[in-house]
Amino acid sequence: MGATSANRPAGRPASWWREQCLRLLDADEGYELYRAAKSWRVSGGGSFTPDAWLMDVCSALLLHQPKIALHCCDLALSTWMERPGDRAVLRFVRGLVIADHIRDPLRALDDLECALHGPDWLAAQAAPELDRVTAQARRSRVRGPRATPAPELDTDYRELISSRASSPAPARTAPLSPDGAVPSLWSPAMSRLRRP
Repeated sequence: MGATSANRPAGRPASWWREQCLRLLDADEGYELYRAAKSWRVSGGGSFTPDAWLMDVCSALLLHQPKIALHCCDLALSTWMERPGDRAVLRFVRGLVIADHIRDPLRALDDLECALHGPDWLAAQAAPELDRVTAQARRSRVRGPRATPAPELDTDYRELISSRASSPAPARTAPLSPDGAVPSLWSPAMSRLRRP
């Protein structure tokens, strides 16, 4: 069963959304994963969690759309991700997308360096990736940037789009995990992210 309108009603717990997304990710169902992740963000409170955005990134990569994956990271960082640890998680993901899928290692360095200042578990993963991408950047022939710098959080913009939307902004429907905690879908997302 794909992500249908039955998956969209509010009130579904985050565990339900994670299960749906994991099933679709395992089945390489990029478009259905996109629909499920979007529904999670819009009606399930996932806009405030790295997990829902990780699934958005994975769906774009499954559909061979790395610039859309980058846009997912940027939308999360500019509008929804407020907590510094969660932002560091998405900066790490953004750096990997830029380095390995957009193939602009020089522009990925700032994001990977930012992840070094995140939670300890993330810094431990970011350090070898930063070394690898730094070496790639030295050899890279890419001169013109293929990616812009990561956006800053703009809560005024979030309020503006919420006021103009035909439906209310996503609500935090459940308590958030601790800031910078390992996202529950981290391992399956990384297996896709690291498979260019």
